[in-house]
Amino acid sequence: MVACLVKTRGVPERGPLLHCLMAREEPHYAIVGDMKHTGISTQKALAPVDSKAMVDAFIAPLLRQLTENARRVNPHYETMWQDIHYLYSAGGKRLRSYMTLLTYEAFGGLSLQRMLPAAASQELLHLAMLIHDDIIDRDVMRYGVKNMTQQYVDHYEELIDDTVVRRHYAESAALLAGDLLISEAYHVIAKADIEPTLIIKIQRLLSHAIFQVVGGELLDTETPFRGFGSTDPLVIASLKTASYSFISPLLIGATLAEASPIQRNILRKLGEQLGIAYQLRDDVLGVFGNASKTGKSVDSDITEGKQTLLIEAFRTSATETQLMEFNTLFGRRDASTDDIDRVKTLLAESGAKEAIEKCIIDYQEYCHSLLQSLDIDIKHREAFGQLIDLCVKRDT
Repeated sequence: MVACLVKTRGVPERGPLLHCLMAREEPHYAIVGDMKHTGISTQKALAPVDSKAMVDAFIAPLLRQLTENARRVNPHYETMWQDIHYLYSAGGKRLRSYMTLLTYEAFGGLSLQRMLPAAASQELLHLAMLIHDDIIDRDVMRYGVKNMTQQYVDHYEELIDDTVVRRHYAESAALLAGDLLISEAYHVIAKADIEPTLIIKIQRLLSHAIFQVVGGELLDTETPFRGFGSTDPLVIASLKTASYSFISPLLIGATLAEASPIQRNILRKLGEQLGIAYQLRDDVLGVFGNASKTGKSVDSDITEGKQTLLIEAFRTSATETQLMEFNTLFGRRDASTDDIDRVKTLLAESGAKEAIEKCIIDYQEYCHSLLQSLDIDIKHREAFGQLIDLCVKRDT
């Protein structure tokens, strides 16, 4: 049986967890209104559904204005922003912006509306990362709809006959769309109605997160041809997922609320551990999930030969016979449906899937224990607890 092993990184040892084996008009930044008009009770912690409504109400008019700005440049540029808006509206739980606003509120922040640009920047960056990730993974779907690349494949169908050349230009357009969103993430922070010193701090946090996630993405992309053991999948999970999806949103919220360095360090640990747990769940869903729920392929991790923690757990627990069969099927882009199903069966029969599920539980419990060290009230501690459970128990 494969188990989670202790391998601490600046956090207290606690049982079998932590490291697992294995011409532009300035956009108008809309304010949704005073808190009393949002339907959000000030007597309870901010809820994900309310946060999502606030952030979407901020971003939607921003994207409409940028689309109009692009129209004045060229109708084809307008099309790109229309596609970005379409993809943004197609799905997403807006958890990163929620973490920013919840943390800000938990540490005494009183003006959620003023902090919306900083929260919204997390979602713009996230969409950029998803668009770029889909290019790297050669995926065609996101949120159950055609992603940016596939939208441009359709746009260019009557213009470019050669399918390889058409996809090249479609991926180029998608790459540019992602770049635009990264730029806009910085821009919304720069235009926020907060102190200039805070703006600089938030942009620095955003920049560090991008530095980390790009490093993780590169290492993840190289694993299929560099081979098993070339990079620790846990390092990839920390860089690629925990950095910008958890640590950065939590620290931005804490910085805006001027939380103490000690509290920010606890949040950093929480973000790292929750981010790894989230990635572990992603690894499982990437193979055993339901594509109609996840909105993306559940085969590409197998055909691309992604060396995830799930795969590392398999290589540790599988028999020699299972390994030999697995190695003939895993990482084959021409793998048949039966081949892919067989790989999934091997991952389950070896005990790898069960081992990762146990690791996720260990991370979940540790994250809950960290909450006890946060200097926040009970309602916000409960809200963070619900957030932890949502991240690790999800099926999308």
